[in-house]
Amino acid sequence: MTKNIQVTIINDPARQDCDVSCGTDWSLRESLELAEEQVRNRFGEGVHLKYLDLTGKEKTDSIIDWGEKIINENLSVPLLVLNGHLRITGNFDIRQMLDVIEAELEIGV
Repeated sequence: MTKNIQVTIINDPARQDCDVSCGTDWSLRESLELAEEQVRNRFGEGVHLKYLDLTGKEKTDSIIDWGEKIINENLSVPLLVLNGHLRITGNFDIRQMLDVIEAELEIGV
């Protein structure tokens, strides 16, 4: 039985932390669809993927809090967050995300 895990990618597409295109462009629908497919195929229905765009019109408390944390701690975006815990700051790809999810399932934090 797979533990339920909420995977959240938090991104600010307006912020450029890299001079050249690097990492996965999480603002693209195709990137998110591929990631969702690979997460579902590898881990089943217990792992859920969510994307938060800090530049979007929707300003939830979570988006505001993460936006402030990014500024206050000078974090590179995108962020990979599992069950509310920051796991990666800066550019990452699907493979790295899958590795972090697998480690989370093994460790059970």
